[in-house]
Amino acid sequence: MTATWTPRVIAAAVIALGLAAAVQHATGGHSIWLAFFAVLATVLMWATRVVPEYLAAFVFFVVCVVGLVAPAPVVLSGFTGPAAWLVFSGSVIGASLGHTGLADRLGAKLAAVANGSFPAVITRVAVFGTGLAFLMPSGMGRIFLLAPLLAAFAQRAGLAKGSRGRAGVMLAGLYGTFFPAMGILPANVPNNVLAGLLETTGLGVPTFSEYLLLHFPVVGLAKLLLLIGVLVVMFRDVGPVPAPQADPPPAMSTGEKRLTVLLAATIGLWLTDSLHGVSATWVGMAAALVCLWPGTGLLPPNPMKSVAFEPIIYVAGVVGLGAVVGHTGLGATLGEVLTVVVAPLAGSAIASYVGLAAVAASLGPLVTAVGVPAILTPIAPVLAAATGLPVATVTMSQVLGFSTIFLPYQAPPLAVAVQIGALPVREAVRACLILAALTIVLLWPLDVLWWMLLGRL
Repeated sequence: MTATWTPRVIAAAVIALGLAAAVQHATGGHSIWLAFFAVLATVLMWATRVVPEYLAAFVFFVVCVVGLVAPAPVVLSGFTGPAAWLVFSGSVIGASLGHTGLADRLGAKLAAVANGSFPAVITRVAVFGTGLAFLMPSGMGRIFLLAPLLAAFAQRAGLAKGSRGRAGVMLAGLYGTFFPAMGILPANVPNNVLAGLLETTGLGVPTFSEYLLLHFPVVGLAKLLLLIGVLVVMFRDVGPVPAPQADPPPAMSTGEKRLTVLLAATIGLWLTDSLHGVSATWVGMAAALVCLWPGTGLLPPNPMKSVAFEPIIYVAGVVGLGAVVGHTGLGATLGEVLTVVVAPLAGSAIASYVGLAAVAASLGPLVTAVGVPAILTPIAPVLAAATGLPVATVTMSQVLGFSTIFLPYQAPPLAVAVQIGALPVREAVRACLILAALTIVLLWPLDVLWWMLLGRL
């Protein structure tokens, strides 16, 4: 009954928004209430996933443009910012990894080393997942790449479907490729949305290397170590994993060699963007251009069919939502509310930083990790004035907050992993809750110390 009831309610709400947009268009009005309900409905659709994310984004685009909520360039600004193009380049690189067979070769290498005691297996698989985040910018793409790879590895290692050993391997790989990637600028959608909004709002986008320095030591590396520790304790009853039988891999094909060289060059340019000044977005797009070029052998003859456009539209919708929040005055209104919350902390830079991170973390269960930067970035100047912190510190405090994930649904890649059966629901939720609690208790103070060491607090 719920399966038929929910879509009807959503359809009715969308129709009501459409009618309101048509009336506002006909009268030429500019009611802020239409903007509020359009943003609220879109965020709820993203949070509950009752319809695909890209479809919710399309609803938002149509209602806002038809209803004169904001000019079309504002509503569609996500398509001109860097976030959508980072996701596009990640999708292209991911498709190339699969087409050339380099992904299978990486999987074979994982199978060759991921054996022995179960803590050792968890550690190697989690480190492999984090390493992949440097090679492949799209978090969703890495989930779709790793899920079958890890499942095949578990089967070869004798870890049956539904077993605790298999659950531990899947959690180590998929959580290992998602959580530490919050400290790598182009590697997850929330990071990309934050970068896109920083550019569209004129607040200034950090370079790849600057972002890495600020966040990866704690949000990335320390989070990886914490994840490994949590999983080792959770699955301490699982015995050693034998080395799976596998044939020696064939020699690298021409396509694999070309892609390996391309990935090495791309990562090198990402790491040195503070020297050459080319943003991570356009380094990734240059790599995607090489992959798409006819005759390179890095993609099939009709390469665009291999590219997933749904995540691109989703990210463009999130960035556009943030731009609309700022343009319509909703951001200023929300800023006034949040100012009351953070204003008492204004005397202490550390308390203000932690308080802003707590605000971001609290919004996560309501609007998902992707929605946090969409809401908070446009009002960063207001929050900066209330706390006395630099705007750059206010915007970067979000990373500590939205990287603290309490439940898998907050992160679309993890939600998809649960839906396709790659992650057992009970263990995925349990690991998320434990990791979030320990992150707040252990990593938040460590992050404050790191920022103090850098002279940013």
